[in-house]
Amino acid sequence: MTDVIRNISSNNQVNNSGSKPAAKSTDDAASSQKASTASTSANATADQIDLTNAQKVDQVISSLSSEPIVDRQKVDEIKSALAEGRYEVNSSVIADKLIEIDELLK
Repeated sequence: MTDVIRNISSNNQVNNSGSKPAAKSTDDAASSQKASTASTSANATADQIDLTNAQKVDQVISSLSSEPIVDRQKVDEIKSALAEGRYEVNSSVIADKLIEIDELLK
């Protein structure tokens, strides 16, 4: 674009004739097109999303949804062991598991 008042084009070349400035050289046009293409390909790469992991998560969720939330057989075994007095609590195992959980939360 030419500044009419100062007769200067947007690429800072003085236009003495008052006419439009000369077109860009082929080298300038080629380098401009290369930069534009590189910019477009960089944007295209940044706009891509890999859905492979999301699909795997959906598959795991689907397979787990068919499984029961509670292992009923194990619950019944613990109930009968408690009722009969055969269920033993191992406090050191419980303490170790609590420490593991605490470490994970840090």
